[in-house]
Amino acid sequence: MKNLTGKVVVITGAANGIGKALTQSFLRRGATVWGLDLNKAGLTALEKEAEKYSEPIQTLRADVSQYEDMKSALAEITQRTPALHFWINNAGISGLGDFMEKSLADFDHTLKINLNGAVIGTRLALEHMERLGQGTIVNVASVAGHISAPYLTAYSASKHAVVGFTRALRQEMKLKDSPIKLLLVSPGFVDTQMIERGTQAGFPNWLSSLLSTPENVADEMLNGILLNREEIFPTLNGKALLKMYRLFPNLTSRSSRLLLAKSLKDLVLLRKTPPGSPGSF
Repeated sequence: MKNLTGKVVVITGAANGIGKALTQSFLRRGATVWGLDLNKAGLTALEKEAEKYSEPIQTLRADVSQYEDMKSALAEITQRTPALHFWINNAGISGLGDFMEKSLADFDHTLKINLNGAVIGTRLALEHMERLGQGTIVNVASVAGHISAPYLTAYSASKHAVVGFTRALRQEMKLKDSPIKLLLVSPGFVDTQMIERGTQAGFPNWLSSLLSTPENVADEMLNGILLNREEIFPTLNGKALLKMYRLFPNLTSRSSRLLLAKSLKDLVLLRKTPPGSPGSF
């Protein structure tokens, strides 16, 4: 296990899910971690849990979709720890639901958190890191940023945008010989609050064995980050879906009916539903 004592990392969306697990992975290796999130109670709980590590965690309540909020957060961070080695844009929301039943305000909110949050974080981190002459920026997208899925229109749109933004900016940075590394992470299905497991439109409980844990995903992410892998796919289910999509795109798209079935019986009924009927593809 590589020791990261003396390294400073900023993680957005640190209070829950992958962000929380990733925070703990960095802390275990001795890094100084700044955890950013809107969930103040979650940050307080994270601080309590982090007391067992040698390096204390620093937390800030910040809205990743607001430039001035994030600029102020960066100013506070660099005032206390001028060095900045890793910046991870992890904050995100699902925006799960029927497109026509969700308001445009809800759709826009998902884009602001998932896409604007990554853009703003990348911009601020890049400006600071280029002055230092070193650093790694990580944008967390999703397999849904490579393969579209029903009832995830806002989420899928935002994550496709994060994938395109990161890849385009990486090319731009290479043309400029930037010393900063820009990495892209695309997890698949992870057992976090975001997937709303067991709810009407959420991930079905009967397929829960396919889910990766946040802890395993965080460890895979951290290993990929330390190896400077430009593209990291930290879940087996995500890798399998992407491989299947490359070989059988239509079959993969049709398989999304699995996510609509709440049991094997429901899946059979979905398959028997005539095309064009509610619940069919």
